[in-house]
Amino acid sequence: MPEAVQQAAHDLRQPVATVLILASAALADTQVPEGARRCLEQIVTEANWVSMIINDMVTGPVAADNAKAVDIARLVQDAVNSEQLTCAQRIILRQPGHGPRYVIAVSTRLRRALANVLANATHAAGSDGHVQLTERTDGDTELIEVIDDGPGFASATVGQGAGIGLRITQKMLAECGGRMEVERLSSGRTLVRLLIPVITDRRTAGGGK
Repeated sequence: MPEAVQQAAHDLRQPVATVLILASAALADTQVPEGARRCLEQIVTEANWVSMIINDMVTGPVAADNAKAVDIARLVQDAVNSEQLTCAQRIILRQPGHGPRYVIAVSTRLRRALANVLANATHAAGSDGHVQLTERTDGDTELIEVIDDGPGFASATVGQGAGIGLRITQKMLAECGGRMEVERLSSGRTLVRLLIPVITDRRTAGGGK
């Protein structure tokens, strides 16, 4: 990573920490209206997420031994909630009703991969389009399928001159043993499928978050 980028990330840590402190202090006020409280809670969630990304940038490449058991269902929900805040399209989320499912990954890296896919899908769908994310388990693999109404990732060929977002997504998925498939459906929609190995027992990964 270029030194200038690491320096900028280092300098961003303090203002992000300040946002967290101020939002948390406001939440402690029992007189805060419910609507404002929900916004503040989301600000805290987003600021924590930005803080984790910045920390990864400052400390450099993420070592494989930092990978832990990650609740993929919760990570997907958080990523969708975050993207929904800044896009005009409704993101339809379909998840199985049973308990948490775990994958071995560095949570910030895996969420960034999913965020890239969602951002691309909402951008491609346009103001009148739709985005649908379906998450399910197929044997020992977690399938995350994102469908949009526009060209999306299908406008780039996987592994051949693809854009930076696609290359980043592929790299981050590979870090946790996953991969990505892109398919142009007969309906004209784009399907992006993320395939990630799942574990059956969280304790096999040391009980990480």
